[in-house]
Amino acid sequence: MLYSARTDIGMVRHSNQDMYSTLKIADDLVFFLVCDGMGGANGGEEASRLACEVATASIERDLEVVLRDKELDTDKYIPKILAFAAREANLAVFDKAEETPSLSGMGTTFIGAVVYGNTLYAANVGDSRLYIVKDGDAKQITRDHSYVQYLVDIGVMTSSQAETSSKRNIITRAIGTDETVEPDTYTVTLEPGSYILLCSDGLSTMVDRAGLARIVCGEGSVDEKASALVLEANNNGGRDNITVILAYSGDAE
Repeated sequence: MLYSARTDIGMVRHSNQDMYSTLKIADDLVFFLVCDGMGGANGGEEASRLACEVATASIERDLEVVLRDKELDTDKYIPKILAFAAREANLAVFDKAEETPSLSGMGTTFIGAVVYGNTLYAANVGDSRLYIVKDGDAKQITRDHSYVQYLVDIGVMTSSQAETSSKRNIITRAIGTDETVEPDTYTVTLEPGSYILLCSDGLSTMVDRAGLARIVCGEGSVDEKASALVLEANNNGGRDNITVILAYSGDAE
């Protein structure tokens, strides 16, 4: 699997509160994570950094079982370890905020993914997203934990209206803001030739799905496409920090 990651401060912010992690356990077993911090510059940076460190260590420890036990039911096991890693990160961020008054209220989004062979497992908290991009289409896999998504769910707002709403950055679930958190998990079989895109909302609010698909399905290497996504977000205003992990699952048959 080929993959590339980028993070950028954007055109408006004075600090970068995004953080990402990539971890290769084996040739066919990799982990990706994007966290978008909140709670002031110091709080946001600390929350995303701590969440990344704790979750990545948790995943590295628990994924070793996959390599040792070939009879393991990975469809049951991997979503559970992703959810557990999110909960460990949540408790670490929450405890840090409790013991440090200047960090009170800090938190972060969380979108983590494990790719094992041709299967993608993911867990999310907040509004950082995961897309599968193939054949000119960017399909959002994760569901935002946001106020506008709630309005869409109850029929008050359409998906198109949600994408441009001034309230789209209000999230309803985050890592570290409460003592407990429940991530959503997803399992997707990857078709050959698929791209996996994890990103903070600094990309998804600046580049629509058509724009994501155009860049990812266009010409260039994975590295070049990851850079082009960041550039496009900045060209469109760059109103937030931008973090991208782009992975390619292999040649189409």
